[in-house]
Amino acid sequence: MDTFWLGLFADIGLMAILLAAWSHLGDRLEGQRASARVPVFGLLMAFGACCLMSFPIRADDGIYIDLRSVPLAIAAFWGGPVAGAIAGGAALVYRVHLGGVGMPAGLLSITLVSLAATAVWWKVRLRGPRLPDILLVSLTVAVVPLASFPLLPSDVWRGLLVGLGLPSSMLICLSMLVFSLALDQDRRRREAHRDADVFRSIIEAMPDCINAKDLQGRFVAANPATAKLMKAASPRVLIGRTDFDFYPADLAEAFRADEERTLSIGAPLTMEQRYLRPDGSEGWLITLKAPMRDAAGDLAGLITHNRDITEWKALHAELAESRARLSDALAHMADALVMFDRDGRIVFSNDRYRDLFPKTGDFRIPGTSLRQILAAAVARGEEEVASGNVEAWIAGTIASLAVEGKRTVRLGDGRWLEARTRPLSDGGALVVFSDVTAAKSAEEALLSLNHHLEALARTDGLTGLLNRRAFDLTLDKELARAQRNGSDATLLLIDIDRFKAFNDRYGHPAGDRCLRAVSQCLQGTLYRPGDIAARYGGEELAAILPDTDAEGGAHIAEAFRQSVRALDVEHLGSEHGRVTVSIGVATIRRVAGSTSGDLVAAADTALYAAKASGRDRFVLHGRDLVPPARRAS
Repeated sequence: MDTFWLGLFADIGLMAILLAAWSHLGDRLEGQRASARVPVFGLLMAFGACCLMSFPIRADDGIYIDLRSVPLAIAAFWGGPVAGAIAGGAALVYRVHLGGVGMPAGLLSITLVSLAATAVWWKVRLRGPRLPDILLVSLTVAVVPLASFPLLPSDVWRGLLVGLGLPSSMLICLSMLVFSLALDQDRRRREAHRDADVFRSIIEAMPDCINAKDLQGRFVAANPATAKLMKAASPRVLIGRTDFDFYPADLAEAFRADEERTLSIGAPLTMEQRYLRPDGSEGWLITLKAPMRDAAGDLAGLITHNRDITEWKALHAELAESRARLSDALAHMADALVMFDRDGRIVFSNDRYRDLFPKTGDFRIPGTSLRQILAAAVARGEEEVASGNVEAWIAGTIASLAVEGKRTVRLGDGRWLEARTRPLSDGGALVVFSDVTAAKSAEEALLSLNHHLEALARTDGLTGLLNRRAFDLTLDKELARAQRNGSDATLLLIDIDRFKAFNDRYGHPAGDRCLRAVSQCLQGTLYRPGDIAARYGGEELAAILPDTDAEGGAHIAEAFRQSVRALDVEHLGSEHGRVTVSIGVATIRRVAGSTSGDLVAAADTALYAAKASGRDRFVLHGRDLVPPARRAS
């Protein structure tokens, strides 16, 4: 029995050697992927299990007992299924190789231990093992091998169960617990090292200066940014030295005074500090100094965090100067500027804003609501409400603050203002007012001129009727409208009979007077606002009659012919002895597809027929004008 227990303790010593080897090997593998570390861990535990089985403790003939369950369970519980499979598989193969009466029981024991430890790993895989989990797997590994005893000879396993079952299980449980706690502590140590490396990398990569000093002001730690600030070759150069080794005495004394003040208060302090930059110029730091305490809570030193704010202070000074310039510019700008908050109250306005509204300038100051200002403007006659509904006008003006855009304001004194509104992100609005009175007057004059020029461009200078270009555009538009609405449209083409002979006999001035007189007759005959008279060319005139059928066109043509005869203008070059006209009348009646060319051609054909029939008459082309494409049918 003494040999048995000596063997067990030897096995425990072997396991301790394995765990020490893994601690060293694990450090070497730190940073490697799990796919590399887990197999190594499983192989190491497999080696340990095989070694333990190679030096078993003889309990009876062919019966051997060892601590193989501990490395097998550790492989599965701490390394997962892959490591457990590697260790368990190797142990199974090696146990078959050893043979003996206890081989079936050994194989079952190896399998049960690996599966039980893997099951506990599966339970804790997402959150990591804790002390209750370690106790559970230790108890499981201690009890599970007992289930393999019945596979031993009956006279053997009963004796083993009574004599060695409980003691060996307790030893296995204790061994598993101790070694698991050792592995857990080793895991925590690695995690702490990893965290420390991460923190160190972060601190070293930070552009801000971070350092620690002891109570005498000597550096005990510093990052590269601190070394750069102090013009040191590396952070190591700073260790054990003070600010007096790097700065002029006056600066170093000021830094030390700040440190002693922080230590005396015992609480963090934030301050601005002047320093010399590497190029010799003066710079500024924003500094946080915090006391550093040891485990007992006593002051051990000081932690300092510096940030260079030299550029920030320069920008701050530039911003202050820019604000002063902006304030001066706003006060003297030509446009009026006003800013409202989300409640419609003025938060800022320049002097020009109050100058543009002299009758309500006393209201247009910060704190006054837009509703009060608008009500005062109406009451004092500064602004007029065309609709007469003052409340609706005020509500609409207030609502316009939420919409970006422009609007024109007509003041009671005749001035015009343009208001440009831009909503702000905080719910307020910025409005810029410009006096556009001169521009508005020029715009109205230009608009009037444009209308006049447009009329001239459309009018024949001699007759005052539409010219040919305007006629063509109007005819196309009226024809499209007629076809869209399914209505009729009639065209009159007119020719002054023997007009060339009139000019030759009486002269061109008389011809011009004759043409004007005939044109006036045509204009007088067209009594509807939509009827259009035009000079088609030379002595030819035309009339467009919208919504007019053939009978209506014939009525207008006859009335016009008689009106011209009534002028009784002598024309000895004409067979009728006076000025007369020939008229061709053509009508389009609700036929889609007809063009203006079709209508003109039809009217021209009728005009030719009127002239061929003796002149001084009109000829109706037909009651229906059918497009060429449809005549064939």
